[in-house]
Amino acid sequence: MKPQQDIFLLAFYHMKPRPGVRTQIAGWMNDPANITHDETVEITRGQHKNITRAKVVLNLSKKTIERNGWGTDREFNEYFKHYFKGFHQYITSVMVQLDPEYLNNMLDEMQAEIDLSNSPEETKEATTE
Repeated sequence: MKPQQDIFLLAFYHMKPRPGVRTQIAGWMNDPANITHDETVEITRGQHKNITRAKVVLNLSKKTIERNGWGTDREFNEYFKHYFKGFHQYITSVMVQLDPEYLNNMLDEMQAEIDLSNSPEETKEATTE
């Protein structure tokens, strides 16, 4: 029997100039405001050959951060939420099979964050009426 391989989320980032940036001017890349990133995500089983090129690597099986090329101190759950927002259809199909309880907890947490962010506006509207 083949041993179970972990499932990874690999995130790749490609720099490109923001719209309207005049790239013909020398030094345009020195200003971070002139640059944006395209984000590409792959979900793989096992140590994939592209894992060394990925800026961020999450082990979805163990819920750990294998690589954080941004150098930030974000937790696994923060990264999970970030990638879920843009790639929910792929992450959902994997997590339903891998750990449905974790997925449900994260969905509840994200919904609570949305409710919390909406509640100050509702309170403000109620007090002005």
